[in-house]
Amino acid sequence: LFCSLQLIHKLESNHQHQAPKLIPRNNANNNHKSKVSAMLPRKLSWQGATHASSLSSLPSSSTSSIRKKEQAKQSRLARGVWSGRVLFIFILASTGAFLGWGAHHVLSNAEMEMMEQQFHVVARGALIKFQRNFLRKTEAFAILQKMFENSFADAPWPYVTMTGFPQVVSSIIQAVDGCAMAYMPVVRSDQVEEFENFAYGWYNESGYPEGLAHSSFGKGVWGSDKTLNNTDKRYHDTESDYYTPVLQHSAGALQKFLMMNFWTNPSERASINATLQCIESRKLGHTEDNVQCTSLADTFLHPKLGPTSLGTQAIVLPQDNTTVVGYIHSPVSWEWIMFEVDENLNGMSIILTSDHGDAWTWNVENATAVLQGGGEEYFPQAYMMEDMHMMEDMHMRGESLVMNPPGVYGANSAEFTITVVPTEVFCESYSTKNPIVGMVGAVLIIIMTSFFFGVYDWLVRKESNARQELLVAKREFMRFISHEVRTPLNSVCMGLALLEEELKEKEEASSIANSQESEETLLLHSIQRNTQSAVDVLNDLLNYDKVEAGSLSLELELVNVWDLIAKTVSEFKLSAQSKGIDLVEEINWKAPKRLQAVADPIRLVQVVRNLVSNAIKFTPKKGTITVHATWIESQLGKMGGEQDITLQNGSKVLAARYGYLELSVKDSGAGMTEAQLGKLFKSAGIQFNANALQGGGGTGLGLYISKGIMEQHGGTLSVDSKGLGTGTTFTLTLPMYLDANEAAHIFARDDTERTFAVYEDEEDSG
Repeated sequence: LFCSLQLIHKLESNHQHQAPKLIPRNNANNNHKSKVSAMLPRKLSWQGATHASSLSSLPSSSTSSIRKKEQAKQSRLARGVWSGRVLFIFILASTGAFLGWGAHHVLSNAEMEMMEQQFHVVARGALIKFQRNFLRKTEAFAILQKMFENSFADAPWPYVTMTGFPQVVSSIIQAVDGCAMAYMPVVRSDQVEEFENFAYGWYNESGYPEGLAHSSFGKGVWGSDKTLNNTDKRYHDTESDYYTPVLQHSAGALQKFLMMNFWTNPSERASINATLQCIESRKLGHTEDNVQCTSLADTFLHPKLGPTSLGTQAIVLPQDNTTVVGYIHSPVSWEWIMFEVDENLNGMSIILTSDHGDAWTWNVENATAVLQGGGEEYFPQAYMMEDMHMMEDMHMRGESLVMNPPGVYGANSAEFTITVVPTEVFCESYSTKNPIVGMVGAVLIIIMTSFFFGVYDWLVRKESNARQELLVAKREFMRFISHEVRTPLNSVCMGLALLEEELKEKEEASSIANSQESEETLLLHSIQRNTQSAVDVLNDLLNYDKVEAGSLSLELELVNVWDLIAKTVSEFKLSAQSKGIDLVEEINWKAPKRLQAVADPIRLVQVVRNLVSNAIKFTPKKGTITVHATWIESQLGKMGGEQDITLQNGSKVLAARYGYLELSVKDSGAGMTEAQLGKLFKSAGIQFNANALQGGGGTGLGLYISKGIMEQHGGTLSVDSKGLGTGTTFTLTLPMYLDANEAAHIFARDDTERTFAVYEDEEDSG
């Protein structure tokens, strides 16, 4: 975000340094130069005419055009900056929304994971405890069964009773936390009468109260029928196909079910029948001998025990484990199995189901399983089918465990499964405000960050606007100088030139020797030099402002750089000779004859003059200055891409870049240190020991302006020095161009006489 804001500020201030495309200068400037030259006397030197012509002010039409282009550019830039700000605000808002959503999502997932882990740990622990309780309670069947099988292996069944049965069973029940149990021998139909006599005789001998196990019809094995009109709804069962009367019960004489044939009760019959099927399967070899043929019937709601299943265990003889001689019968209360409920189960539901379709639901409240009811209508919502996918996604559909796994109980016994599932109460206990707090916190962080960035942006824009206002004021000041100062200086220079001409005419007519100048002439020359120094400083300031503003215009022409360099360097030979400096020219002509540069010759001459004059200025007497110019083929290959270039006169040239010019000006003067080299082009006005090396003259703007001119031409300007006293070398590069058609055949032809064709614009020519 900080980098994005910095980019916006960079774009906002970039117009202060960005150079525009090459814009041809107005020809009115050249017309003004010709008018000024016409006003001068014919005998004025070429150099004086040049100085006078350079003082012309900018035409108002050119200034207005530049201002309009700058305003249009600034308007486009302002729109881009505000678009960037809108994008930046959008990014901040999107980031805030994303971070808020992410914080809420992460914290919600953390709560969900904690809830899942807690649920699975608690639920699995509870299920293991339930199964352990169930196995302990059903273990009483096996204990009592083994006691009968081992104690009465040779007894005459069904005439078998266990002395002290209530006391024995009570001790077993206490040991395994079991329920009441009953002993039922298997009686054949032909044994019923004899068995009844045996049973009532044993009751009398055992001291049971008189009238025990009597029904409204009297003594005997009985069944129950709610449709009967007698008081106890009992009938004497003498026609049943199978008899399993209750002979002994853990409640002793208090048990009202003594002598009842359980086979006549549908629930008990289902349990007994499942046990018989297990024994039959063992007889056929389909069931292993180690499988206990214990069976559980479907559950029913007991008024005291709650949901209860009747369990039946077959008593077989050791010598023949396929013959059933009796049964151990006991109810299994599921609430007794779940009496030990951990408080961590609060908010969960316990569901008991069987493969026979039974379903019962308990909710755990205050570490107690509270029965809700039987049937699917009491299932918790999270367990219903419409919420299965949600619970599966949460990995919290429930934890399940089979209480009586196959291999221990008979295959026809009902298989019971207990499932623990979470409810909304449990989920809410783990739901906190942390996700919302995290989301709001993340959004607030983004809001605060946006606020500070907004303040930072406002401060930076304020500073940028201040700099912009300063820049505008500076440019207005430069324009003021251009219009208000250059015009008087122009008049001064022209007046001095006229005055110089008049003085020369007077001196020629007088008797003063030509070899000796008068005091007036010397004074006039001094005034001219000082005026020219002021003009040079003014020109440097104006050029510097144009380079900084990117408004330095170029009048592009096809330039023969070799002739231009030679002529420009020759202007300084007299100046070098007067100082005793050896000015050496090394111009390499080994290049295609039609190879030219697309440049502004006036600006290019300005750069070469600046480099040579600086070299003369900083080179001591008897020093050496070497001007070396050569053409170098491009390192990327001889050919560059074709370009359609518009020249100053409106014509177009289709040219291909073909290498570049390298011009170096090497002197044996003062030289520079590495620190000075690093500062030279950093900013304008850089001078090193100006008083000692150049007599306090110069502005330090020439090299900075020259570098800007070369970069606007697509070239470079660099400097190198080995240190103080070793001299300095300035090197400029300038792209060179060749006619595109001629360049296409450069590898196929060896001659260098090629024509550089200029193609007029089709619209202009048409």
